[in-house]
Amino acid sequence: MNNNPRALAVEALTRVFQNKAYSNIEINNILKKAEMSDADSRLMTNIVYGVIQNRYVLEYQLEPYIKDKKLDLWLDLLLQTAVYQLAYLDKIPAHAVLNESTEVAKQRANQGAANLVNAVLRNYQRHGSRIMPGSDSIYDMSRLYSVPRWLVELFENQQGKKKTKEILKSINQPSHISIRVNTNKTTVADLMETLNAQGFDMKPSKISSVGLVCEHGNLVNTDEFRNGLYTIQDESSMLVAPALDVQPDSQVLDACAAPGGKTTHIASYIKDGAVTALDIHKHKTKLIRENSQRMGYSDIISTGAIDARKAKDVLNMNFDRILVDAPCSGLGLMRRKPELRYFRQEEDLMNLQRVQLQILDSLVDLLKVNGKMVFSTCTFDDQENEQVVEKFLAAHKNFELEPVKHEAAMDKSVKDGMLKVLPSDYFTDGFFIATFVRKN
Repeated sequence: MNNNPRALAVEALTRVFQNKAYSNIEINNILKKAEMSDADSRLMTNIVYGVIQNRYVLEYQLEPYIKDKKLDLWLDLLLQTAVYQLAYLDKIPAHAVLNESTEVAKQRANQGAANLVNAVLRNYQRHGSRIMPGSDSIYDMSRLYSVPRWLVELFENQQGKKKTKEILKSINQPSHISIRVNTNKTTVADLMETLNAQGFDMKPSKISSVGLVCEHGNLVNTDEFRNGLYTIQDESSMLVAPALDVQPDSQVLDACAAPGGKTTHIASYIKDGAVTALDIHKHKTKLIRENSQRMGYSDIISTGAIDARKAKDVLNMNFDRILVDAPCSGLGLMRRKPELRYFRQEEDLMNLQRVQLQILDSLVDLLKVNGKMVFSTCTFDDQENEQVVEKFLAAHKNFELEPVKHEAAMDKSVKDGMLKVLPSDYFTDGFFIATFVRKN
């Protein structure tokens, strides 16, 4: 069923939940091999993201008709895709959903599976959607927004109930596309005019002076992208390179650099200096080099496949600036990678904190006196952010926290000198940035 968007949606979802895979990667892998129209490709993508974002709601709707039946994962997901279409996609006729879903079950298994799907969906259709509980309890918010209870509780403890509801509502909205303009090759105004003339509805970013955003479109397939006039990058991650306060002659270490978006942003400030970009995975250093070449910074950026925790044993120089864009839970990415909410466990946060501190601790001697080290993550969890800052400063008395350098638009996101962006603040990824200065 290589041209059936519903069958391929089930295949993508099965891979995601079976292998803890990223949905965007599985969707792209399937689309490369599929034989579908653009409309069917969009339908498949919509179904995959819709099911992931609303999984607990869909399970709640199916519960009365499945009861205690133990279904294979793919069959459970097939039923969820059907209910998602019936409940959320009003332009699709109900009979098409029932017929197609039944046929997928028959093709994938047998007539028995097809009969079960038909019976469950007709029961659901007959009784209609169940009303979702609407209280502000952690249990009900977890189910309503399809976010595990421990995460809702974490958000509420750290952000309060009002902010938590804003975050939960925000992360299930479709994300937009953002690009960072390579201002060494063009201007923001000129590029916006050029892309708008091609049919993209580009608007200036609210938080980055070098960012543009639009609702949809294939911004990788343009001559401007291929020629390095811009790169795809979330707006909040565009705040990192400016925080480093890079000078034209700076020697910069980007310790966890792949795929290279922030690396090339750092390079855009440099004339006589250089950027050393590391990643623990050798195949990912190739991505950094490709981005460097496309953006025009291959003479400034060099790469190495090195674990940042061992960099001091390999590198024989000191740096004016060090960026530690640290491994983290990625909870700030839940709008673009909704599956993360199901795959993270509570103990992951403390495990990641230990890794983050190990990386920071291992790099302190590579930073020159009066040099700056920026610590950033794509999460808004205190354990991976403020607590890391506190523990790092307690262990390294020769380092001080310096207020994060930022544009005026971000003033309200800076507290105690550290910058934190929630996914609901500007409809971007959640993010955190802190700057340390070595005093002696």
